[in-house]
Amino acid sequence: EALKMADSRSAHTAIEVFLLKNDYKTIAVEIPLWLETNEIAYFKELFKSDLPLTGHIDILRLEDDKIWIWDYKPNAAQEVYASTQTFFYAYMLSKRTKIPLENFRCGYFDTNYAFIFDPAKASIVNDNSLTSFFK
Repeated sequence: EALKMADSRSAHTAIEVFLLKNDYKTIAVEIPLWLETNEIAYFKELFKSDLPLTGHIDILRLEDDKIWIWDYKPNAAQEVYASTQTFFYAYMLSKRTKIPLENFRCGYFDTNYAFIFDPAKASIVNDNSLTSFFK
């Protein structure tokens, strides 16, 4: 419904406004986040930067006793890094709020597809070679 009146440049905003107005489970949009360099091991090696990692969650929803982080991607099926991006959004929000990562779910979508995952079960967390990044 939101995309019927939006062009490709305004689709992102149209979806956010539509959900805020019409979906009682949507609680916020464009939530700024950050991760300090000392909040994850090997930050500088991982992100190739001394600056904090920052981002904005497109859509934050509460559903099924979970906090859902959603990102609108116009071509979701072709996205290579959308799951990594939404994973780090969940990780940053977990750090900011002290809510365990197990309480989050992540997803990204377009008009045809939606991809979801449990960030606590993401392979980057469970891979023994990378677990030390998240201590």
